[in-house]
Amino acid sequence: MKIKKVLGIIGATVGSIGAVVLSVNVFNKMVYKSAVKSDEDYEKGYYYDWREGKVHCKVAGSGKPVLLLHSLSIGSSHREWSEVFDSLAKRYKVYAIDLPGYGYSDKPKITYTAFLYSALIKDFIENEIGEETSIIAANGSAMFAVIAGKLFPDFISSIIAISPGGINDKMAENSNFKKRTFMELPLKGTLQYNLKTSKKAIRKFFEEYGFYAKEKISDDLVNSFYISAHTEAGDARYAYASFVTDYMNMDIKQYITGLSIPLTIIWGEENTIFDTDAAQTVKDLVPWAKFYVFEKTKLFPHIENAEEFFKVCCINIK
Repeated sequence: MKIKKVLGIIGATVGSIGAVVLSVNVFNKMVYKSAVKSDEDYEKGYYYDWREGKVHCKVAGSGKPVLLLHSLSIGSSHREWSEVFDSLAKRYKVYAIDLPGYGYSDKPKITYTAFLYSALIKDFIENEIGEETSIIAANGSAMFAVIAGKLFPDFISSIIAISPGGINDKMAENSNFKKRTFMELPLKGTLQYNLKTSKKAIRKFFEEYGFYAKEKISDDLVNSFYISAHTEAGDARYAYASFVTDYMNMDIKQYITGLSIPLTIIWGEENTIFDTDAAQTVKDLVPWAKFYVFEKTKLFPHIENAEEFFKVCCINIK
């Protein structure tokens, strides 16, 4: 084969690769530009300076402090509590934070783990709230709250855990490191993240796992999660990479049995992630805890049945 022909083939190949890279880059930028434009009028809270970056917080009300911790689902943020935030703020001083890697909080390139988030809970209560606090935590963040409750009981007065993780979840293995590293790549990782966090993908997740009543899945709700998933161009992929490769998971059985503070467990009866087996395991581990089953709800009973959820919280906040 002549040298000119070989060079021509190489040139064409390089040109094709360059075109693909350019297309992916343009697509990624368009995704974030669209999300930022949709978010222009949103009123943000303030920032708590933590050792791993700034943590966004919305606060309102007065009285006994209550800390709200959102789930770990794609696009989760303090906005997840919008259905009950104002009602709670009429009776308590309510803090709703975005966990690092989520929402408006910083998104450093680190490994996001249960211990990292548990340390944040303790530091935020100690340095920002300044007194013993009740925690209401959803799904994966309920796992972090339980760990913090066992390790730092002097800072937490009670925990209300919605479908807590860490019961039947897989733990990260050595083989997960390579997958997580790939997902953190600036081009390919960002592209994969953007595909997983499209409005279509978020709606599909809600329909399959999030909500029993499909009519609860409004365009505003999907858009809210979509915006929160794209608040900083590309950097949210770091927390997402740790989440899907199980680095955030922790077996909390030994922590939940060692709790010395009041514990309330809430779950949606139709939840297929925190299912009947997981609920029974928790009942066997902590028979002294209070248990509430919300009928015709799945992963987000605090959104699907906010009125009843608020009543249960008021009974069990200590």
